[in-house]
Amino acid sequence: MAITLTTPECGPGSFAGFIVNGVSTDASGCEVLKAGVTGKSIYINRLTINNGANALSHTIGEGETTSAPDTALIGPIAMAANTSLVFDFYPPMKLTAATELVIDSTGAGAVCVFVQGYID
Repeated sequence: MAITLTTPECGPGSFAGFIVNGVSTDASGCEVLKAGVTGKSIYINRLTINNGANALSHTIGEGETTSAPDTALIGPIAMAANTSLVFDFYPPMKLTAATELVIDSTGAGAVCVFVQGYID
């Protein structure tokens, strides 16, 4: 999968938070959504997956060494064509320190992933 990431700025009142929007027209393979930071953890407040015209399965995980998540955190999630899923985490989901956030998708098709969180 080749994913294009954009990182819109967080608004006033945010405390070093981040927003990542990842878009791919060919959702096959494992891609990094947010790089890990030495000695710090990624915390996820909101995760949205929007599936395009094809039915696909997605796994959200942490770390990637063999073209797949080292640890699956959510999924695999089987999604029908043209569907969306939203996860709100209160308290936030914490990743292992210094570990990146990844998505692994099966099959060819479009996908959009939106992640909002912070690093601490």
